[in-house]
Amino acid sequence: MKQARRSLIVVALLFLLFMLQQFGLIDPVINKLESIAWWVYLVVAGIIFSGYQAFSISRQDKEVDEEWVEQQGNVYMKRMDAEKKRRQSRKNPKAMQ
Repeated sequence: MKQARRSLIVVALLFLLFMLQQFGLIDPVINKLESIAWWVYLVVAGIIFSGYQAFSISRQDKEVDEEWVEQQGNVYMKRMDAEKKRRQSRKNPKAMQ
């Protein structure tokens, strides 16, 4: 599903670029981009990469946290069941025999 969506987005962007080229709207943009210093592109690429890494790491951290919470919930439920059985055995002395 994700791959199909990404492919659709790429095709739409390529179509948009083609239409901009056909109407002559892309040449002024290219001329402006050529006048920008090369190091600016590196800074922008670094910012984008840093944002991507922060997003992916936060997503992984969230998954690890959810897994830990689930494990702790299971431990709690086991303790609750053990306590419930202990209380039931106290109420019913025949259950111990």
